Amino acid sequence: MVRKAVTTTKTVKKKMAQQPVEVFNEKPIEKNSDIPKRYYIQVWKKIQPSDVRFDEVVGTLYWSDVKQDIIIESLHNNYSSEIEDLLKGDLALSNGVFVSRNEAPKEWVKNVPKAALGYGFYATSYMEIVDETE
Repeated sequence: MVRKAVTTTKTVKKKMAQQPVEVFNEKPIEKNSDIPKRYYIQVWKKIQPSDVRFDEVVGTLYWSDVKQDIIIESLHNNYSSEIEDLLKGDLALSNGVFVSRNEAPKEWVKNVPKAALGYGFYATSYMEIVDETE
């Protein structure tokens, strides 16, 4: 009489536990400056000086690495002329530095949240996303 070895779940688990486990060393994802991005900012209008709950979204702007330009994604009709005026000028940052819209438009967009915009406008921090070709 020949006995066959019976494989049970316990036997399989025991054999698996005895085998060395291969660990793949994943390289951390590096920030690649070659990947085109979009840098979004949202512009707001202060309605009541003491309460931000009443502030109104004026529009969204972004810099596109693909198009190499500042694009207005949405704009409130009541404030379009003021926003267009802001887009024509340089930014004055709180530390006394000026950022030129014509010479460094990408840096201009990145620094809008740090600038005093006038007209009761302010901007929220920019958000970076991957700029896919259109």
